[in-house]
Amino acid sequence: MRNPAKKLLLFCFAVLLSFAAGCARQQNLESPHMDKNLENGQILYDGTEQRFFQVEEGQTGVLTVSITRESGNLNLSVFPESDPEQYNYRGTELPTSDFTVLLEEPGTYHVWIEAERFIGTYDCEWSVRQ
Repeated sequence: MRNPAKKLLLFCFAVLLSFAAGCARQQNLESPHMDKNLENGQILYDGTEQRFFQVEEGQTGVLTVSITRESGNLNLSVFPESDPEQYNYRGTELPTSDFTVLLEEPGTYHVWIEAERFIGTYDCEWSVRQ
């Protein structure tokens, strides 16, 4: 990389990621946390992330998942808070994909994301239908 501005930008980005990872480590060790590190100019995800979504009576929850995987593993589980063993969706070593999970029962749902040396991108968008 010959451009000094690019080097400075990458350095600043690495410092920010390092700071964010340090803050995450200060959380309760029982809490899920996702480490993000810069490796060979790419973000490497390692750890767990948990999100919560609410479905009210008469609604259908729509979880839209988008994954672009370059390497590593990404697992995703969706389950109701009331019954963590009853998965609405469970996928391991997910490839590059786009899919939707419909949640038709009222309640709070957990989305549990596990990354192991994952390089790529992932996104979970939430919406509800009446």
